[in-house]
Amino acid sequence: MYRSPLFHPDARDDTPMESLSITPAIALMRPALLPFLLVLVLLMVLRLLPERWRLTALLPDLVVLAGILFLFGLFDPASIRHFFNPNRPMDWIPLLATFTFALRTILPRTASLLSQAGILLVSLTILTLPLLRQVSLEKGMTSLLLTFAPWIGIRALYPADARRGIDATYLLPPFFTAGAFSFISPLSGSLLLGQLAGGLAALFGAMLLSSWKGGVRVSAIESGWVMGALLVIGLDYVDISLKVILCLAGALMLGAVVGRLSNRIWGLGGGRKAALVSGFAGLPLVAAVVVALNDLKNQGGGY
Repeated sequence: MYRSPLFHPDARDDTPMESLSITPAIALMRPALLPFLLVLVLLMVLRLLPERWRLTALLPDLVVLAGILFLFGLFDPASIRHFFNPNRPMDWIPLLATFTFALRTILPRTASLLSQAGILLVSLTILTLPLLRQVSLEKGMTSLLLTFAPWIGIRALYPADARRGIDATYLLPPFFTAGAFSFISPLSGSLLLGQLAGGLAALFGAMLLSSWKGGVRVSAIESGWVMGALLVIGLDYVDISLKVILCLAGALMLGAVVGRLSNRIWGLGGGRKAALVSGFAGLPLVAAVVVALNDLKNQGGGY
């Protein structure tokens, strides 16, 4: 089986990776509080700015991007050191997230869903290029499209606008999904992926707290992209079960669908809407954890 340079033993000697125990994973994810506090404090400061500075999600999204870069620098410093010359799939994530933000800021038209689909397809090709080189063109294109279709489909379900931001309720599914992913990844053999997912959950939590009930406007476009990229890494390079990845993706999709449907229910308050979205998004996440634990048990592992 092909092993990506992401996990090649000679690729980087400073990248912590393997663990099948959740206890050390929890301890090693505590530093995720740092990007959480950084982003939360900066977003709260933005709430104090004059209204004309809070009309768009530009500054909050820049803060979130800084949090993403800080997160990768904290848990995977090699990806930041090799920011301009990435040689592992994981190294590309900070660069591509920055490129996505810069492009939609400099060229506002690229913020449309169609333009983002093009950016996403290019990014996905870069992330999976080591695998695509190992198969025929036909199989590579099929694999690429089978990953691209659900990714852009989920993105289309989330009403994230580069200027107006996104309703805070829609931040709940990725928050819980990233949290579940951080629990599952160490069980599947990747402590680093679990740390990054846990840190990303912390960033979504900071965005949720600061944007709830008319706070700062945040689009979460880049953080959502990173969420998708980590799922691709988990499926293609960590060998996390396809059933687990589908459950995690299903949580993102179901949460967004319920969010849209709840908008049509007259008189449904924000708290009830949040509970409804969280409840439905949580069902596939419970299934993902159960499947991951069963896979570990079948492999003879322990937790």
